[in-house]
Amino acid sequence: MLFFGREEFSDNTKYLYLKALEQKGNFRCIWCSCQETLIAELQKKGLPCQLISQDTLSETIRLFLSAAVAVFSVNPSQSLNGSEELFSCLQGARQIQLWHGVSVKHLLLELVQHLDVGDYDFRRPLDFATRADCVVSTSPHLDAFFRRAFGCKRIIRAGYPRNEVLVRPATENEYIGADIPGSILSELLNPQRKKVFFAPTWQRSENTLITNSMAFITQLAKACKVNNASLFIKSHPLYINDQECKALSQNCFYINPGLDLYPVMRHFDVLVTDYSSIMFDFLLTGKPVMRLDFNGQTHRSFEPDFTLIPEVDFAWLFTDENVEDVLNNALYRDDKQALRKKMADLLFPGDNADACSGLINLLNSEVDSVMANNAYYSVEEYDG
Repeated sequence: MLFFGREEFSDNTKYLYLKALEQKGNFRCIWCSCQETLIAELQKKGLPCQLISQDTLSETIRLFLSAAVAVFSVNPSQSLNGSEELFSCLQGARQIQLWHGVSVKHLLLELVQHLDVGDYDFRRPLDFATRADCVVSTSPHLDAFFRRAFGCKRIIRAGYPRNEVLVRPATENEYIGADIPGSILSELLNPQRKKVFFAPTWQRSENTLITNSMAFITQLAKACKVNNASLFIKSHPLYINDQECKALSQNCFYINPGLDLYPVMRHFDVLVTDYSSIMFDFLLTGKPVMRLDFNGQTHRSFEPDFTLIPEVDFAWLFTDENVEDVLNNALYRDDKQALRKKMADLLFPGDNADACSGLINLLNSEVDSVMANNAYYSVEEYDG
């Protein structure tokens, strides 16, 4: 059973991998990564893993060819550095795609009508991701979307493993990849101040949204100061180098974009975003969400698309003109608790504190199925 993730130890496969190791099922779990530093850290913790590198190529190929199941939570192209050769070695394995969030973006096959299929950099990840044998959908409201995006006929109803630590304490191993610097952690746990988490979404091309501008970051930082709040920014590293933003460092804290924040995310008092999928997971903390108001905003014709999710007015909408007032309302006059719970119940109807259990059963079932199929063959004769 091979698990693949991002460049860092994070996201849904991380939490399912760790839970599968605890359960000791009828398969051997191995985390696979191209990142030498990460593999060294996992080895130090005694966690089974495989480095994907030129030096380990033969060993990696043999391992991939012997795999019964491969589990992903991002595009396999990302996990394998785009290697078609290595991905071909996984074609004998059952591929499970957990994905990494509820989306208001069009994904994969839905992008064919919008992007250039002649572009290899678009076509390759499209090819990799749509080979999945099954894909997780957390809600009946999302099934059709994942069917269209992945072209997959097997939809698995389950919660997201990473969301468990939003509603229960994280274990020691779940803090691997979540090593927050002491100064930031101290501020995050400071009971005297509110904590604002700013997390803009990834953009595939030029970003013209106000949330990508230095002027907005400065404005948000000042709004936090007025509201006795510290601002935690997890976004593009260019913000770290901006002198204007550095001047606001008294209440601004920059978080490494690759850091896994899920074990500590419940300590934030409000999330501010444009349309990152994190806002839907954040609903499970019960805390307010502020989302960019796209009314009058110029952006891509195909995203964000809020028709992909249930229509519930759960978020506080802001613009660059009213962000300070909206932040004050979200922090001190919040009246959207019931709407947030309604949206959370629609998107994540299962037991989010135990999201992995059903998936562990799936993994055991898939291994049994693959092994049974491998033992079966047929002989056909056709008379001439």
